[in-house]
Amino acid sequence: MNLGAYYTPSYLVDCAYRLLRKHANIENYTLLDTACGNKEFLKLKHPRKIGADIDPNCDALMINALVNPKRENYGISQDEPLIIVGNPPYNDRTSFIKQDIKNKDFIFEIDNDLKARDLGISFLKSFVALKPAFICVLHPLSYLIKEANFKQLKLFKDHYRLLDALVVSSKYFTKSNEFPIVIALYEQGRMDYGYIRRFIFPTDCGTTLCLNDFDYIDNYVDKYPNAKKVSACVGYFFPMRDINALKRNKTFLNVPSENAVCISQDKLIYYQYIHYFKEIAPKIPYYFGNLDIIIDHFAFLEMKDAFLKDKRARLEYFKKLFQGHPCEFD
Repeated sequence: MNLGAYYTPSYLVDCAYRLLRKHANIENYTLLDTACGNKEFLKLKHPRKIGADIDPNCDALMINALVNPKRENYGISQDEPLIIVGNPPYNDRTSFIKQDIKNKDFIFEIDNDLKARDLGISFLKSFVALKPAFICVLHPLSYLIKEANFKQLKLFKDHYRLLDALVVSSKYFTKSNEFPIVIALYEQGRMDYGYIRRFIFPTDCGTTLCLNDFDYIDNYVDKYPNAKKVSACVGYFFPMRDINALKRNKTFLNVPSENAVCISQDKLIYYQYIHYFKEIAPKIPYYFGNLDIIIDHFAFLEMKDAFLKDKRARLEYFKKLFQGHPCEFD
């Protein structure tokens, strides 16, 4: 079976090593890629570099990185300075390994303490046992910025701290369903979700993204089924996740369902806001895709009547909301 050795563009590999070299003299470290695929991260000249992969067709050590991870598996001594690099697979339609994991003939074993909803999170957790000084890998930005995903990191976030980063688009791997990927550099330490909310992420658009710079609609409305909380329902709305999901999904529903969000009269204007946000969602940069729907609450309440009635007023509001970011507004 070909598990699909995959290609990471050299531009992204170069970006990763630029991040690393800002903070470490990498020649003094062993480089390890535990899911090396085509070895794009190991093509540089370096005194000691090690590649491993579960795929027997890769020219590398054949090791399942998610079973009993330890330095001895890779011939690395306990006192050897180590940096982990790479682009480990993740459970997304762009992941090279996803279809093979679903193949009934392929048993992909994972230690219980490493299991997670997303395979990429399992890889991050596996790195902790190897005790590298630095970790520089690509993974979906959602691992960090979505609090539910961040909580899954468990021991990883208790032992490693985001030091530097660059957000890039998934368009380097797929032409559809664009979402943010982060080239993330971690050092030994610890971090909590508040640290991530304060972190300033540079992007490949020449801008930065900081979660704490914005307010979010989930501070004002329910995103998920809430029938028990709403006594007088004036309408129904499709359950919400992030901005990318809003692009794909409906907003108001004509017919209620058990999964619908019930709308109370006092919250109706916020759901109308979301409906109009959907119209501009494709025009804002990809790196907002995994964030909750953004709102300037004070500005919206000040102009809510004009916002709901006048397309030009809405456009001016959104231009100001995303000021400094490369949007495609008319």
